[in-house]
Amino acid sequence: MYTHKPFADAPETEQIEAIINGWQRPELLDGLKHFARTRKSVIELAALVRESLSRIQSSRFRRQLEIKIISWLYDFIRANVKRGRVFDLGEVLRQGSADCLGYAKLFTLLGRLFDLDVGIVEVVIDNGGRHVSHTAALVRLSDRKRRFIDLWYGSKNVRHKRVGLMVKRGGVWWIEDMELRELSRLEEICYLPDQCADAITLYIRGNQCLDSQDFYTAVKFYSSALRLYPGNARFLYNRAIVYENLGEHEKARADYAQALRDDASIMRILATEHDEITSLLDLDAKGLDNLAQAIYLLYRGFATGKEVPLEGIARKVGLFEAEVGDILSSVEAKLTPQ
Repeated sequence: MYTHKPFADAPETEQIEAIINGWQRPELLDGLKHFARTRKSVIELAALVRESLSRIQSSRFRRQLEIKIISWLYDFIRANVKRGRVFDLGEVLRQGSADCLGYAKLFTLLGRLFDLDVGIVEVVIDNGGRHVSHTAALVRLSDRKRRFIDLWYGSKNVRHKRVGLMVKRGGVWWIEDMELRELSRLEEICYLPDQCADAITLYIRGNQCLDSQDFYTAVKFYSSALRLYPGNARFLYNRAIVYENLGEHEKARADYAQALRDDASIMRILATEHDEITSLLDLDAKGLDNLAQAIYLLYRGFATGKEVPLEGIARKVGLFEAEVGDILSSVEAKLTPQ
């Protein structure tokens, strides 16, 4: 679990430490506060937490501590990294800006420093039923339960409807797209191998080249991505588009055939960039605080998959319903184009 460099674009530990030690730190939660009796760097704090976790024999008590670590890391990242278009992990750390992949990589990197069993999953259908090209983090807890962490959607325990991850069947691990409701029936589940996250990074670089009509470079990126993550329908489909533009029609037909080989693959091809998801960039761009964002994300259904009424939000955030309504009105006013 503990590793210094899970992804190809991760800086060295010394660089990571130099950056994150300058970040704003949220207060440690109950159960973690005793680690802050002396001022420690984040890396030193992580080492103390790892040591404490190693001494806990009870899976239930270890899980309780893991959930507190998840919550603190989530708040730590959100306090210092805003929504943006950055997916390269080194740039995420340097710029303090991330897209969904950048967030998932960063949560994985820091989570492993704290000895969480965490990695990246692809989201095929989100909690609102949209076909998306999206990523999130999966933490496997000590009691065999799990949590999906999605900093873009604003959830420490999101329930996306269909995800791509590793599943164990008959003692053998496979990469599959699975409905959330089916996961409990499986022998075991795990996040994707780290090289798959590197493949998604290459795929995004290929998309940038496709957009700029640099077709030869796009083919190189897509082909490299497929070597790391074989059979990914999105990679194959976009490479087919590039081959078509290059006039290599036989190669295009072969990739199209594989990309559209079954219903599961077609679900991936249906992914699009939805305006309402992209618009979440404005929450940080407008300088909205965490409480205002939490209320908006609950009200609009991003955190839960369905809209939460004001009464339910008020109970969740510990405010009166009228106060929630006032905050929500203020958020919507800021987000409305002038």
